Amino acid sequence: MVIVAGLWPSLVAITGPDALESPTALSIVQKSAPRLWRSRKALLWLFVAGMIATHIFFLGRVRDRIARGDPDFTVFYTAGKMMREGLRFQLYNPRAQLAVQAEFARNSDIRRGPLPYIHPPFEALFFLPLTFLPYPHAFTAWNLINLAILFGVAMLLRNSLQSLQLIPIWQTVLLGLAFFPVFANFHQGQDAILLLLVVTLSFRALDRDADFLAGCWLAFGLFKYHLILPLAVILALWRGRKFVLGFVAVGSTALLISLGLVGWKGALQYPAYAWSVVSHPGFGGIPPGQLPSLYGLLAGWPFSDNAGMSLLLVTAAGSAALLTVAAGLRKYARDKSFFQLCFGAVVITALLVGYSTNSYDLSLLVLPLAMTMNWRPDRPREWKGLLAPAVPVLISPLWFFLWMRWQRINLMAVFLLWWLFALIAAVRRLRRLREEPFAQSALIANV
Repeated sequence: MVIVAGLWPSLVAITGPDALESPTALSIVQKSAPRLWRSRKALLWLFVAGMIATHIFFLGRVRDRIARGDPDFTVFYTAGKMMREGLRFQLYNPRAQLAVQAEFARNSDIRRGPLPYIHPPFEALFFLPLTFLPYPHAFTAWNLINLAILFGVAMLLRNSLQSLQLIPIWQTVLLGLAFFPVFANFHQGQDAILLLLVVTLSFRALDRDADFLAGCWLAFGLFKYHLILPLAVILALWRGRKFVLGFVAVGSTALLISLGLVGWKGALQYPAYAWSVVSHPGFGGIPPGQLPSLYGLLAGWPFSDNAGMSLLLVTAAGSAALLTVAAGLRKYARDKSFFQLCFGAVVITALLVGYSTNSYDLSLLVLPLAMTMNWRPDRPREWKGLLAPAVPVLISPLWFFLWMRWQRINLMAVFLLWWLFALIAAVRRLRRLREEPFAQSALIANV
């Protein structure tokens, strides 16, 4: 959504660092070097058009598989259908799931068992209305809803981030569609764009110091608890009691709704069922080499197959270290000048420590991208340091190569780690530079 951030270093080269410190920097660039500005802008949109064309070409190649019911949307449609047909107590029964999927996805040639639904029960209610449509029409309807959500996210970020106000809403959405993780949601019919909306609403509430409301919004994202819980832990340490109360209030409601839907037996069955799926690719889980997370980076190699418990312990220790580092940004996040960069760092941390982070989950990177774009560095070279780790993530052909050719999407975690520590280093340096004048003044006063 904010690939235009990559244009900013070029603008610095055109006008010099001082010209970009004002809120009208983009208009200054347009006036001072209109021909060069137009050429840079044309290159940007050529890149965007190329990425979108690549995505459309791929969708054309897999349209038959979408009609067969191969995308992940099948699990949501199955769960909604089971709710509508009175099978809610069997929501996590593989045989019941397979029987329901056989009604609309009979011709799949890439799996023998059901595509398992492993999300909490309350999310199935979101998809129940779509089951009144035939599967292909429901898939299309869900993608149209995702597109509308993307417009909503663009408008919300535009209201919070000054730099995005320079870009029309429709162009911002086009930039989003050129981002592979966002596209993956449309290809698979996934729900990570909905999660992006939830986290964006929570960010806006935090930016206005509405901590209770921020906790409420974030808890709505518990349908992807493996990402929301790390995020919630860090933000709870940052914001305290009001945030926790809001999160617990909505989270408890979601838990009670889930209990009412599947009963105690289904609720107690769920943890073991979900763990068996995500831990075993043969049961429907994603191979570690295809997970762009810390776990995927450590476990996604042939020599890791026999590591067993030691690998899990190393992953847990690494995740705890990343969470500790992110929690340590609390003193910087209290300052409005640094909050946005700190929030972006926390989002990247949550994606890295999530046990089953998938490529489409990286749609959340829209937030750190937008917040990096909104930052005004004292030294324009720092833009290169913050944007360099993000560049590979923006190139769709690289994603396709790592996914379909090499089966090593886990390498994207390297760039996420690089980006995370670049953000943390930038925040610490900015804080240190701000404190130096005060320290010098105190020294002079003492003399």
